[in-house]
Amino acid sequence: MNLGLIPLAIATVGASYAALVLRGWRRRDNRMFGLLALTDAAMTAGRGMNVLTGGSIVAPGVLVPCMIGTIALALLTLEFVAGFPRRRPMSWWWRGAMLAWGALGLAITIATVDPENATERTGVLVEVVFFMPATLLVFVLGARAFAQTHQRDARIVIAMLWFRWGFGFAAYVLGPIFGMFEAAVWAETTLATMVSFTVIGTAVLRSELFSIRSSAAEVVTIATVALLVMLGGGGAVTAALAYVEPGRLQQLALFGAALVPLALAAIGYAMYPRVERRVLASLDERRARRLGVQGDPLPADATAAIAEASRRIASIGDGAAVRWLANTELPPALAAELVIGEPLRKDEVAGLPACFIVPALGAERILVGAFYLDDGLIDRDTYVVARDLAARVALAVQRAQAVSELHDARRLAALGQFAAAIAHDIRTPLTSISMNVQILRRKLQLTDDDREHLDIALEELARLDRSVAEILDFAKPVKLTSEPIDIAELIETTKKNLTPVLFERGVGVRVEPPDSLTVHGDPQRLRQVLTNLVDNAANASRPGTEVTLRASATDDHHIEIEIEDHGRGIGVDDLPRIFEPFYTTRPDGTGLGLAIVHKVIRAHGGDIKVRSTLGGGATFTITLPAPT
Repeated sequence: MNLGLIPLAIATVGASYAALVLRGWRRRDNRMFGLLALTDAAMTAGRGMNVLTGGSIVAPGVLVPCMIGTIALALLTLEFVAGFPRRRPMSWWWRGAMLAWGALGLAITIATVDPENATERTGVLVEVVFFMPATLLVFVLGARAFAQTHQRDARIVIAMLWFRWGFGFAAYVLGPIFGMFEAAVWAETTLATMVSFTVIGTAVLRSELFSIRSSAAEVVTIATVALLVMLGGGGAVTAALAYVEPGRLQQLALFGAALVPLALAAIGYAMYPRVERRVLASLDERRARRLGVQGDPLPADATAAIAEASRRIASIGDGAAVRWLANTELPPALAAELVIGEPLRKDEVAGLPACFIVPALGAERILVGAFYLDDGLIDRDTYVVARDLAARVALAVQRAQAVSELHDARRLAALGQFAAAIAHDIRTPLTSISMNVQILRRKLQLTDDDREHLDIALEELARLDRSVAEILDFAKPVKLTSEPIDIAELIETTKKNLTPVLFERGVGVRVEPPDSLTVHGDPQRLRQVLTNLVDNAANASRPGTEVTLRASATDDHHIEIEIEDHGRGIGVDDLPRIFEPFYTTRPDGTGLGLAIVHKVIRAHGGDIKVRSTLGGGATFTITLPAPT
């Protein structure tokens, strides 16, 4: 047997572990490990191919590419261990210094090592300048990470990185000194690499909920496919060189041979689902159950889909307690973490014990809700089922919401048109009645008590006129005149206009001066929005309290304006409906003020939300896009 097959087989195992880890959670340290393993696998495969074609594992054509690859491997290892496990990644300042140091090592390698005449001692300068300090840094950063974690799998990964770099350092530095360089490189390429791939990959996969049996079967399968792809490509090239005469025909044959690995890889990718069902499922009972649970579609009804998904997750989780929470029921801080799309392990959330949380993201990556899993068996198969079913539930919920919103829009459109027609017919006689009452008040010689009745009538007529104006304003389409608006000036103008009115109610207005913020919009309409919200906040506030206005820029290129009061707050049942037209809790309200506010903000491309508890005040947050 050609010894070159051994490094090739080890390289395919390493590439398989990398592929599995990259299929796991998209954490930064997972991506770094995947890149690290793929780089190491590529160097191992290069050595194997050279031996397979009759060369030496320490031939000059192998040493130089491996030295360059090891520089990249060192930088990836340092990046990985600096942020492992789940710690803050290396700062850009340090990363820049590392890249400059790697570039220096690369330049020294290119300048001092002759690719045609490289020996084990020609890279002494780059060893002193780069590889020795890099090995020391791996040990130092690894020691810090080892001390800061108590996870068994994480410590195994760090220990194996030490082993990998310590063995490599001994092979390339001490091997030539003791006259056993080639034997040391063979040991490093086979034993050390295989042990590192297996132990590190298995430890990382265990932390990603992969079962050992499942991951072992998948690694063997992927490695077999990868080995066949490499051997098929190598065989095609060898046949083109051996059996086709040199010339244009051989060039065409070599070009075709270069496409063979791509074709084999495409065939392997297309056949993998069938291999998983017929081969891997027969080797792994958990995988077989998972494939069975995932296969059938969910009911179209959102409530039924949630119930069926919960049942299936509980069945694959061997009785795990499964609970669905809609996005409105999630704590804001937790929702912000789940928007990323990755599952979370939490010690305690919303009164639940230690649990595993799988987010449900719908179209445009909008968080619809989440599944809480507790007890039972929570492994990779349970997670994959929960992730896939959560995505389907999210689409079912969004579809139901879209249908409901369409029905509501049609109903409100008809209601708005009806109300606008009535309001238009009422307004003319209402104006006439008001004018005639004012004329009578001036002409008639009435006592103060009798005149008071006319004043009350005029006040009620004015209130009715305002209600009619609100109905007509809501029914009309929003027409905007867009121009740059200084947010600080907008808030200050609103405060000045309302201060005298609110002073009579004993309510103050406090402004927290924002930074220099600008939006594009209609100043009159946005001033109307703020006036409405501040007036509502003052009505809900007790005398002697304040309404606060503040503004700030967000990280996603938006501007937020907050109106906060410390009044009676909004009840849980009323909170979801406050922006609905004609919904009001005030006996003298039309239920259109907040509906118009919502309509104007949406016309500006923004959004408005409210946080409130009964008796604890309310905070309305307007979000507007910042100018680009």
